[in-house]
Amino acid sequence: MNILDFIRRNSLLVLVVIIGVGAGLVIMDYSGKGSAFSRDFYIRVDDTSYSYQETAALGENGAQFLSSLYSATRDLAGNPDSNGDGSISPDEEATFVAWQREHPEIVTLFSKLNAIYSGWHYGVSGDGAVNVAINRAILKAEAEALGIYPTEAQIDEYLRAMPTFKNADGSFNTELYRRLTGFRHGNPNRVQEEAFRSVVADMMVWESLENLLGDGASYDSEVQEQLVNAFSQTVRGRTAWLPRNAVKKPDVPTEEQIREYWESHKEEYKSAERRIISVYTLTPAAGSNMDNLLYTTDSLMQELSQANGHGLDELLDAASKNPEFDPFTYKAEDGSTHQTYPLSTQDELSKALTDEVSYEGGESPLFRIAFEEVADAPGPADYDAAKAAGDPERALSIRHIRGFYTTKDDKLKLVRIDAVESPSVLPYEQARERAKTDLMAQREDEALDNAAKKLAEDMKKAIPEKGLKGAFDIAAAAGAEVEDFGPINISQLDSPLPEGMTTVELLGTPSGQLTEITVLPSGARVSAVTERTVQDSPALSMQKRLFVLPAENARLREQMIREWQNSAFSRFNVQLSPSVRTSASKAE
Repeated sequence: MNILDFIRRNSLLVLVVIIGVGAGLVIMDYSGKGSAFSRDFYIRVDDTSYSYQETAALGENGAQFLSSLYSATRDLAGNPDSNGDGSISPDEEATFVAWQREHPEIVTLFSKLNAIYSGWHYGVSGDGAVNVAINRAILKAEAEALGIYPTEAQIDEYLRAMPTFKNADGSFNTELYRRLTGFRHGNPNRVQEEAFRSVVADMMVWESLENLLGDGASYDSEVQEQLVNAFSQTVRGRTAWLPRNAVKKPDVPTEEQIREYWESHKEEYKSAERRIISVYTLTPAAGSNMDNLLYTTDSLMQELSQANGHGLDELLDAASKNPEFDPFTYKAEDGSTHQTYPLSTQDELSKALTDEVSYEGGESPLFRIAFEEVADAPGPADYDAAKAAGDPERALSIRHIRGFYTTKDDKLKLVRIDAVESPSVLPYEQARERAKTDLMAQREDEALDNAAKKLAEDMKKAIPEKGLKGAFDIAAAAGAEVEDFGPINISQLDSPLPEGMTTVELLGTPSGQLTEITVLPSGARVSAVTERTVQDSPALSMQKRLFVLPAENARLREQMIREWQNSAFSRFNVQLSPSVRTSASKAE
């Protein structure tokens, strides 16, 4: 057994993710709102109320100073593209990798700042900056309860130890500290410095809680490196594809079997919904302005609404003759401006009603609106009875009318759904052919499934005596298409894989053994890995030792502190003002 198979058998398969590096800056918009909340709480944590301004300060400062620290730390690494040609040469890559290996503490700090930024933005509000404020308030409350809030001397020591504030000779970078704390023209900015040190203090509390909760918890570095190797491997193998048409077709079902199938699936065989649709067309006349005409139709819809949708034809005819409105034509001798389409399915109506109209910022076929915009309407019998009585609108209301919609040739369309015939179960005679087709397809699915299972069993039985070659010979004899595949790089998610093959199977199946057979509508596939290799490189080595391993340990601690956060939101009775909830609702 090689090391890769050992990894597959003894480790959980987890996707190794390099923590992303671009922490964004979230700034809340507080303009003109401060006074509205100064007399009441905006957020409340552990019975301590924070005004809007206090919440803003906690949220903005937390996000802004974390981003500043991240940017300053990133600048230490410099630009790997040293000659500025837009690409990283092998020599530049080697130089950058060597630098990273010499400064693992900076890579660790990258992960730490990213984790804090992400953790502080997590919370109960839809606004990330409000969550930062809530989390910082909770940290202060927890630190006070545990007696772990840092002193000024401890903050100084923490800053001096941060790689960000170390010059090349190891001395403290006073210039950077002054820049971050607003030091100008030889004078300190006490307010900004206090805000900055408060954020650093909260970072220290966060780390202390991680240490308390995790008690130094970390993954075994050797196992982690082996996992990275597993996900960096290149595989080759053999695969067999049993197409659907290679499986013997089942017998044609008897009449009794078709009827029995239909009886069990009646609800699947219904008639298509049919509707009677009326379409009204307004055509702007010379001198019309479309904006003014749309304003006119708004007025007409209001009047129509007051009449509960009745008298539509007369209302439009009168409006077309009203000199107070922009001129438009409505009545036409051929009746084309008011056209009723007889009882039709959606497919039938699509052939008769071909207008495209503006709808919800795009274009939509008018027939689709006629079928989807109104859920119900009178039945055809009620409509015919009302029509015979000389009052076809008797059973209709304003909710059966939709419009006005503009067409590409600048006309206005209004739709009324006059009647709806709901789908009903088709009698056996009408549903027979569909039921027969579906039953035959079901039987073919079962035949493919059974053939695939038998093939997999026969191939597995052959391996101990005949090996993989003998197993795939059996597949070929059964009508399967056998071929070699690879090399496939597991870490490249866009690697082309044969239909029905997955990277999970390639990782989870020992070399020399068959994957579980996968049955698809078009066929079935079974595969085997014959060779696994890992190509090491400086970049991969850097990824494993400097990015992946610290990142996975950081993720473990993140999971622990996330549980603490969820508990803290309840323990410290976090409350939001209605204004925060409104903001959160908009964010979602």
